[in-house]
Amino acid sequence: MHSDNDPCPHILLLGCMSSGKSTVLNALLGRGVFPAGNRATTAQVFTIVHDPGCTGAVCRNPTESPEWHPLTQERLAAYNGAMSENTPAEVRLCLPHLERKRRVVFYDTPGPNTSKFGGHREETYFALEKLPLTHIFLVLDMVQLHTRDEEALLKDMGRVVSERGRLPVLVLLNKADVIDIDKESVRDIVGDASDTVAAHLPEGSPVDVIPLMSKGAEVWRRMIDRDPLTVFETEFGQYIDWRLCEAMLHEARMPVAIRDSIAAQLEEWERMRKFSSAFKSSLEYLARRVHPEAELINKKMSKILDYADCRKAVTGSGIPALEEYIDGLEAQGQSA
Repeated sequence: MHSDNDPCPHILLLGCMSSGKSTVLNALLGRGVFPAGNRATTAQVFTIVHDPGCTGAVCRNPTESPEWHPLTQERLAAYNGAMSENTPAEVRLCLPHLERKRRVVFYDTPGPNTSKFGGHREETYFALEKLPLTHIFLVLDMVQLHTRDEEALLKDMGRVVSERGRLPVLVLLNKADVIDIDKESVRDIVGDASDTVAAHLPEGSPVDVIPLMSKGAEVWRRMIDRDPLTVFETEFGQYIDWRLCEAMLHEARMPVAIRDSIAAQLEEWERMRKFSSAFKSSLEYLARRVHPEAELINKKMSKILDYADCRKAVTGSGIPALEEYIDGLEAQGQSA
């Protein structure tokens, strides 16, 4: 699928169990395909290739057969944990919101901190130490910062980065929606995450930080696509704190061009959101005052106008900022 000399970015998704690595991939894809949950769900390394020329999402077990199959949860579940040691399952797809001109390779890894499955640790450290990497995306769980498991992982990551040479690290501060904007400082949280990670890396190593609401982004994108949702997902998608979104954008440590781009998108979707709200109010008035059938029009139009709310929520989730960040990555200096 790729070689060590492949000039595209090769990104390792690294993090403790249930930090949200697979959920980030689901948010980028816009549907829940990769195994995710509050337990050890990813049991081995998955190689995921964003291929702009790919017309359908496919996967395969290279130790079993060279044949590609449609990408489904069931197929990935069958591969998960059933592969030969140090042989990743392979996925090829086109992530719809990434740049369409080049390939990007992602490696999704198990959390190495589960005591129940010792092989998970070996799989993760195989990926960290042996796979051809250009960047590390370190996924931290906002709910479980500064744990012993996190400290151990940071020490090992720092050791490997020192041994392999320059490997830029992007911290994805996941599950940021748990931040209480009235009681907590996003600036302090981002600064602490950056300083904690930098302390384990060679001096001068760049550490960027993007806070994320990856589960929210997946749900909102599925709402836009009218995919069926569970009751929990529907309720989850109804709430978002716009003040938190603005603070996340303002305090993220990423290129200024990306910050300006996302800020402009948020402003545009806010204008659309206000228009949507005013238009829905007018439709409700017509339904009450003009004719009962206007209520049918109101329901259909509301579905269309809710699109603006969901698009702004996706933009505020941090995922589009991550997508622009990935589009801007340089592939040079790949570590073998």
